[in-house]
Amino acid sequence: MRASKINYYWRLFATFLAFSIFGIGGLIISLTIFPLLYIVPIEKAKKVRFSRQVVRLSFRVFIWYLKTIGILTYEFRNIERVRKREALFIVANHPTLLDVVFLISIADLPNCVVKQAVWSNPFMFCTVRTMGFIKNSTDPEELLLRCKKVLEEQDGLLLFPEGTRTEPNGEIVLKRAVAHIALGCQKKITPVRIRCEPIMLSKKHRWYNIPLEGPPHFCIEIQEDINVGPFLDLENGRTWSARHLTKHIEEQLKKE
Repeated sequence: MRASKINYYWRLFATFLAFSIFGIGGLIISLTIFPLLYIVPIEKAKKVRFSRQVVRLSFRVFIWYLKTIGILTYEFRNIERVRKREALFIVANHPTLLDVVFLISIADLPNCVVKQAVWSNPFMFCTVRTMGFIKNSTDPEELLLRCKKVLEEQDGLLLFPEGTRTEPNGEIVLKRAVAHIALGCQKKITPVRIRCEPIMLSKKHRWYNIPLEGPPHFCIEIQEDINVGPFLDLENGRTWSARHLTKHIEEQLKKE
């Protein structure tokens, strides 16, 4: 019992330390490297690629650190399905706060949609713009057009179609925007199933709500691509196609 208490308080302290380092490190990068990149007169595509490489490397180091000090464990399944493949349309469920960190650490520099609060944050202003990320819009049509443009320009895209972290009951419910984007561009979808047991950093958990029983285990499983061709039904229309494609993606993300 005493050993388990010591382990719990160590993990709690280590979690505080890890996220403090992550926050301070991110702030330093945001206030130094990215402002310089933002104003340096070089080709935009080179700025975007370099800045995303910096973030990917930072995220890789961060999750390695989390595992090394005993905060969590993780595994990637079928990682070859994203390695050395460019311009993927990655769609994942969103159980925890760390999901984007895991995915950006392994994917080939995808674009992302960021919240208005992040886009307007004075510390993140240069970062999200230099990386070429997409600002979330209150107009769904405008957001769809921006995402389609990214894919048509052969840039990768990472989306969490639930729109927020998974509800506490664990039920995965997707919005149809992802299906409309994929159908509009006729782009294959690479679904990723993320599991965390016991749960940590979910929608209802603060950073200090760590599991009592021990470090959580993250499993990031890259599934087979979904070809949208069979869902293109000209007779029943785009709405029918989007509804059935969304249902199929949900089923894939719920697979055990």
